[in-house]
Order: sequence, then structure tokens, then C-alpha cells
Amino acid sequence: MELHQERVLKFLFVLIWVLAVAHMMAEVYYLYWVFGWYDIMTHFLGGLWVGMAFLWIWYLSGYVGEIKAPDKKALYIALLAGLVIGILWEGYEYIVWIWSGTGLPQNYIPDTTLDIVVDILGAFLGYFVFLKLTHDTETDTKT
Repeated sequence: MELHQERVLKFLFVLIWVLAVAHMMAEVYYLYWVFGWYDIMTHFLGGLWVGMAFLWIWYLSGYVGEIKAPDKKALYIALLAGLVIGILWEGYEYIVWIWSGTGLPQNYIPDTTLDIVVDILGAFLGYFVFLKLTHDTETDTKT
């Protein structure tokens, strides 16, 4: 299991840095406003990270219980994590829009809905990536 944990943590580490750099570039160069798809990409990557991070916490970290292989509820854990964190993030954005005094942007409801759906889709992919990274391969038996 240590090899699995190392694989997942390395992936999560690289992914959070990719997401952080993408977000910082978007803020500096106004990419969220220049490219309509940029926000969708960052939400997808965020959902991917959240889904995998929650699966790591649940199955590999030892924080929730003993370390074990993913079971049937792993998909639900990833999807629920993507949904809950996506809703919390959108709540944060809502508060920022209101407190900044600029008001809500045009098409706020459809955009927010799309963001949450994409968060969940990212978490869905995160489930499959997590399974791939924790699945025993021939190289596992050789090390």
C-alpha cells in the first residue's frame, strides 16, 4: 500500500501545483474573462483533485480507519466530495461578488450550475485515476 500512497500523493502534489499556477496565470492575465473555457478547465482540475484527495483520505491516509483497498462506495465518496466542495466554492464566490459591491455577474445561475457539474465530472475522473494508481501492476510485484 505504501507504493500506492506514494503514487497518489505525487499525483495530487503535481496536480495542485498545476491548478495553482493555472489560477495565478488567470488572475494576472485575466484569462477567466478572455477565455470562456478557462474557468471550466480549472473547475474540472479542482474536482479531479478534490475527488482524489478525499479518496486518499478515506482509503490510504489512515485518518479515517485502517488503510484498505477502494471498495464500492469509493465512487460515491469522490462524487459527493466534488459536489460538496463545489457548492462551498460557489458559496465563497457568491459572498465575494456580494461583498465586493459589484453584484452578481450576468448568467450567474447557469455559470454556477455548470461549474458544479464540471466539479463533479472532475471528481468522477478522479475516481478512475485513483483506481488506476492504486491498482496492482506487474511493476508493483517486482519492487
